[in-house]
Amino acid sequence: MATPIRADPVAGQRYLLLADISGYTAFLNGVEQAHGIDFSSGIPAGYEVLGALLDAVVEGVQPAFEIAKLEGDAVFAVAPAEGLDGRGKAVLDALWAVYRGFHVAREHGKSASDHLCTACPVVGSLNLKMVLHRGQAVRQTVGSHPELLGPAVNLAHRLLKNSIQPRLGYDAYLFVTDAAAAGLGLTAVGVEHLEDYPDAGQVHGRVIEIDENSLQARHP
Repeated sequence: MATPIRADPVAGQRYLLLADISGYTAFLNGVEQAHGIDFSSGIPAGYEVLGALLDAVVEGVQPAFEIAKLEGDAVFAVAPAEGLDGRGKAVLDALWAVYRGFHVAREHGKSASDHLCTACPVVGSLNLKMVLHRGQAVRQTVGSHPELLGPAVNLAHRLLKNSIQPRLGYDAYLFVTDAAAAGLGLTAVGVEHLEDYPDAGQVHGRVIEIDENSLQARHP
């Protein structure tokens, strides 16, 4: 998907993508334990590893999606619905490429020899989980920063806290809600999955596993 999408409108139906690095907090805790909290002698290389992983995700989602915000260990990206509707295969290919880039950056971080410490073995446990939803969102300036607001935005973020890993055993995955799957034409991919939230109700979708084995099977 090399053609950039059209300009994002102020309000309208959007695809909302969240790509989150799981294990991020444990990794940073390990870096702090290994190096302390005084970085006067330099930033530990572990932060460079995380920066490289986030860079891989940011570069990978573009130009199909526009980066809305970096949220610590997650990349929040958006695209106008009319630009991606019916293009499910191209979107899946783009998101598989995102995982490939993440995987390459992680393997490089594992094999680098200039930052070995008690925290660095945790690099191999870092993984990527992605959520893709479709819904109405409004771009509004809050303070001096443009923000995307609306129930669909809230729900997309809520979906990062889910039961996929304990129920399906997937450490790396793409969760496509039914709203997104219908728009993209991906209603038969992956496996059916349901999340139930006290304040948001039931959310149906499809889950696609995207670990190393699946990556090799897709691109031998």
